[in-house]
Amino acid sequence: MSSPSRASARSTEKPSGAAPKVALGMGPGEHRPHDHECWTQSWSTTLFAGDLFEAVPFGNQPTVIYVGDEKPVTGKHFVGEVAFSHGLLITPTCDMTEQRGVSGPAHPCRVLVPIIALSRVLEQTASVRESENLLRSRDSIQPYMYLPALPEVLDEESVACLFRPSLVSDEFLAQPPRRIAQLQPQARRHLKVKLAAYWGRVAIDPAELPLHERDEEATRAGEWPPSRYDDPSGPRIASHSQ
Repeated sequence: MSSPSRASARSTEKPSGAAPKVALGMGPGEHRPHDHECWTQSWSTTLFAGDLFEAVPFGNQPTVIYVGDEKPVTGKHFVGEVAFSHGLLITPTCDMTEQRGVSGPAHPCRVLVPIIALSRVLEQTASVRESENLLRSRDSIQPYMYLPALPEVLDEESVACLFRPSLVSDEFLAQPPRRIAQLQPQARRHLKVKLAAYWGRVAIDPAELPLHERDEEATRAGEWPPSRYDDPSGPRIASHSQ
């Protein structure tokens, strides 16, 4: 399965050979996916980067306790306290899949980032507040990924804090089942672009990345629950077309 590291992307600072196709700016036509292209009901037998989980621990991170009468911090990184929250899986899909012909996960390590209500980030982070419209329209603030509300799960628009990863085990995500939803293909591809921009400081044209993972359709389940990561009592969100 493909991952950002295998995409035909080049750093804008070190060109070589023919001019690479890079997104030099998030201009018109290169903005984030539409809200209706974000979430979908869980459907796969395996994990995908961008899967949404509940009750993920982030409490071991350094934080700054924010008091209501304090002024927002001047930077753009949210450093408020996060104990347990919804988490977005950012481990590359291909890295979680066994590639040696043996069934099962390749390794037990799963990296997730916390999902925080945008209103909370705006309250505590002055720089993000100043660029609020850019975040909503083009998702162009590097340390975050904009996420629209998800009825009965995310009460309001939120952001994934890409700079605050936490490590949990594969078994932790399955016992008890914690997956709530998955990203649609357009949003999964956008996540790759955002991760490359933040962690690699590389600008990637989304058109350079495949919309689907290799052999993705083979992981589609025909019944509920689709995987051991999903609650057998039933889906939490309505299904969307992919």
